[in-house]
Amino acid sequence: MGQSTVIATAFTAIMFVAGVSILIMSTVSSFGTLSQAITNQADQTDLVLSERVEFGAWDKVDSSTIRINVTNIGSTSIMLNDFNTIDMILSYNDGTKDQTEWIIFDQTSTADDYWKINNVYFRNEQQDLINPIDLTGDLRGGWDPEEILEIEVSLDVVASSFDYLTMITPVGIQAHCSFTKEYDLGSTTISRGTRSVVVSHFLDRMPKTVQVTPGSELNTEFWVEALDSDSFEIHLSNNPTSDIVFYWRIE
Repeated sequence: MGQSTVIATAFTAIMFVAGVSILIMSTVSSFGTLSQAITNQADQTDLVLSERVEFGAWDKVDSSTIRINVTNIGSTSIMLNDFNTIDMILSYNDGTKDQTEWIIFDQTSTADDYWKINNVYFRNEQQDLINPIDLTGDLRGGWDPEEILEIEVSLDVVASSFDYLTMITPVGIQAHCSFTKEYDLGSTTISRGTRSVVVSHFLDRMPKTVQVTPGSELNTEFWVEALDSDSFEIHLSNNPTSDIVFYWRIE
């Protein structure tokens, strides 16, 4: 009877020690998992804070293509093998309604809708000194801080106007560019012996207002007509005896 009590007490002690050991090991494991999660989150946060991009000058190549500069203004490189995970979203009007397309990165220009890299600039020169980007064969290299990519965004349809472009980097940083200009301005000349001139503008939309001012005294009436999303005309009532310069601004 006394021996049974000793054995039972010893067994209970062993189970208690085993339970405490399991609890300690479980606690240590939980702390380790939590510590690793905090470290991973800190690394991700640091990456997000380091990655920044910004759109710059742009140009409409034709009714299907936009060319635009985008600069890495962050402190970390974006490697070329991650470009497939960059989201490029283009909004445009097809002449009937507004459309939005997700554009894939395709340096071969074979996809229906694609974007690709034309040139790489560093400090205003066409060069790539660190992690040089190789656009031939197997794509490799990196888009490093301060480097500017001249990219081309192309649709397989004709757009009556381009509206908006969004780039989302691999870690979720966004850059936006609006293709709607607030105004355009310039000057033009109606030559002696002629009574009109066609003026091209780059609002890429129908102007709301047009201001036209002659650069010298004018003894005849003038007016604007044939106004559309690409151009307008300035007309005179009579042929001028000398060249007449007009300054214009449209919004």
